[in-house]
Amino acid sequence: MASEAGQPSAGGRVRRFALRYWVAIALAAAATIFILQNRTSIPINILWVKVTSPLWLLLTVIFSVGLVVGLLLRRRRS
Repeated sequence: MASEAGQPSAGGRVRRFALRYWVAIALAAAATIFILQNRTSIPINILWVKVTSPLWLLLTVIFSVGLVVGLLLRRRRS
């Protein structure tokens, strides 16, 4: 018997990696479209400082901050 019960087959592993690549390509394409559609600059007020930044950059920074806070506050399973 070439494959034991409980051992993943090589075909399943290849299919899973191919799916990961397709998901990565789809996310990169969506990010590119998002950036191209949100290039307008907007004024941002942070306390007493006023800066002008592209909307896509602001949203990317906010997403990154939320991701970091989520990673820092996540609960670990025992």
